[in-house]
Amino acid sequence: MLSILKSALNANTKEMGIVSNNIANVNSTAFKKSKTNFEHIYSRDRSSSPNKFSGQGVGVNDPLLQMSQGSLKTTGGALDLAITGLGFFPVIQENTPDTPFFTRDGSFNINATGEVVTNDGLKVMGFQGEDNNILRNLVIPPSKINDDQSVSMISNINVKSNGKIIATYGLKDEVVIGNFALASFPNETGLRQVGNNRYQNNAKSGQAKFDSPMNGSFGKIEAGNLERSNVDITSEMITMLKAQQAFSGVSRLLQTEFDVTKRLIDS
Repeated sequence: MLSILKSALNANTKEMGIVSNNIANVNSTAFKKSKTNFEHIYSRDRSSSPNKFSGQGVGVNDPLLQMSQGSLKTTGGALDLAITGLGFFPVIQENTPDTPFFTRDGSFNINATGEVVTNDGLKVMGFQGEDNNILRNLVIPPSKINDDQSVSMISNINVKSNGKIIATYGLKDEVVIGNFALASFPNETGLRQVGNNRYQNNAKSGQAKFDSPMNGSFGKIEAGNLERSNVDITSEMITMLKAQQAFSGVSRLLQTEFDVTKRLIDS
């Protein structure tokens, strides 16, 4: 009995932790909430009869990611990009190009060398120029040398729904820079959360497939917008209250079990 009550306390504690994390990230760009994944624990018996099984408590598997679309928030930023539909932006750290991260947070910037980066400095991957086969760091040059050797500075960046990047130098000199890339997975809910609203693929999610937005089943880019979190604060608060009540109830049962056991030992 004690082990069953202990498993219930552990399960409710983990559920409150997951819900607390969801609530804490309600305003995080493109955050995807998680849901507690409970499982029953049964005693083992060689018989196949259901009457031979007895409940031994509750276990908690890895949280289930909820990948539903969040609403859009208009910002007007040229490199504020929201994905509507399927896909994640691939980003890498400087020293780990072979292990990319994936995110739906499209709040990007350009660093001093023209590289497209996330707010915390990770490099955004895409297809540079007309080459749609090799992923590389996207670079939008801050200036352009003209045929007469004069220099034009970048004046505007326009990202199309299909991810195409068009930079304007000077007043009207438009140059196609390349394309943002998106990644998809056989099982996106199996992605591993690694913090900062980023994910990594694993055996559960499967390998990433890369392509341009609006190709095949991939979603499209909404420039000048960011995706909001898909957390419903009211629903999360109700779930937290239920978990707290369950935790309190199990705690009282556990205390009763201790008292009964103590009286039996003392008698």
